[in-house]
Amino acid sequence: MEKEANKFYKYLTGRVDQQTLNSMEGDSDFSEKRKAAWLFFKEQGLPTKKNEDWKFTNLHLKLSDVYNIELPDIKIGRFPFIDSIDACRIVLVNGRLNKELSDELPEGITYLDTKDALSRAEVSKKVGSIANTYENGILALNMALFNQLHVLYVSPKAIVSRPVHVYHTYAEEGNSLFVPYRMLVVAGKQSEATLVESFHSDIQHPFFVSYVSEQELDEAAIFHSHISNTAGPNVNLVHHREIVQQANSVLNNSNIMLGSATLIRNDINFRLKGSNSEANMIGAYVVSDNQHVDNHTIVDHQVPNCNTSELYKGILLDRSNAVFNGKVFVRPDAQKTNAFQQNNNLLLSDEATVDSKPQLEIFADDVKCSHGSTIGQMNKDALFYLKSRGIGDEAAKRLLMEAFIYDVLAQIEVEGIRTYSEALLEGKFEKLEFHTI
Repeated sequence: MEKEANKFYKYLTGRVDQQTLNSMEGDSDFSEKRKAAWLFFKEQGLPTKKNEDWKFTNLHLKLSDVYNIELPDIKIGRFPFIDSIDACRIVLVNGRLNKELSDELPEGITYLDTKDALSRAEVSKKVGSIANTYENGILALNMALFNQLHVLYVSPKAIVSRPVHVYHTYAEEGNSLFVPYRMLVVAGKQSEATLVESFHSDIQHPFFVSYVSEQELDEAAIFHSHISNTAGPNVNLVHHREIVQQANSVLNNSNIMLGSATLIRNDINFRLKGSNSEANMIGAYVVSDNQHVDNHTIVDHQVPNCNTSELYKGILLDRSNAVFNGKVFVRPDAQKTNAFQQNNNLLLSDEATVDSKPQLEIFADDVKCSHGSTIGQMNKDALFYLKSRGIGDEAAKRLLMEAFIYDVLAQIEVEGIRTYSEALLEGKFEKLEFHTI
């Protein structure tokens, strides 16, 4: 079996014992959840290519080495904060809060660190219940071994105008690390808030990061969630995000991947459990060299009169790989559903590969649903038109690539986040060899 040949799996099963699983705070039910998750991981191991959802992402190839599970307490004295975003900062170094670099949060939002969070029965009960531990081995492994939990609670009726910006940064002291941690976000009734999450790294050795975010939007809550991944080489990030929406709630989510991480796997799932709820999803990625980006999304319409829209666009160069697998479910009771899903890719190398699979599973008859996928090369007519107007070859190619991705970035409503994303795109293109396209 592949799991028996994996050094990381052998290392974990040889090091983790009952004492490790009992080391976290929390009540007895929480401890039992951790133990059950560990047993599930031991049985299932890491996902393999035999699993349909992991068919095009080979974790065993990326995680063939040993990753230390004993995280050092690394202090960062300074950090290059993003100036274009006016926000309250929460800085996480290898999943652990850095209080010195973090700000006080605005009125209406409460933050709880690991110990305080798990001392509350309502929190420990909710952790692992939104994101089902038994979906795959990685999710179960995170539940069993995470040692840092961050909770954000938006008070009912609170209208928080200033965003909260969570900086996820990865740093090392000379060895490879396994970094499992979680976040729980609860948006109270009739509240509105914005959460920005950015990912950064400064490492030389491979990191395996397992980050799980569970989010719950109560009735009539409006939540803006923005993800910006600029992590560098040697980062292997498996990110699972599970969102539950109640009646009349609205979620706007952007997922921008413009860094140089070795592997990014995003599992982002939306469960619409209340009528008249709405979810809008946009994503963009530009990958080069040997990068691998895998976006798996689920949009689960469980009740009537809900609207969802999803647009992901990507550019692939060199020997990079991209995967998009989007599933839209419309349950039998989910009449009057409107659902749109689209994935467009620009393939600019003979050695790059993309696997795109949008899917609809509809069990109701009064719905409006559409989905599509395109994979193409640069438009030669458009390129010829620009060059005929005196624009150089490299500049013309860059303009077409920028226009392709700007279609997504233009939909980001928060100006500072949009400006930052545009600057990231410019920086990414600056590093590309346009003469090879």
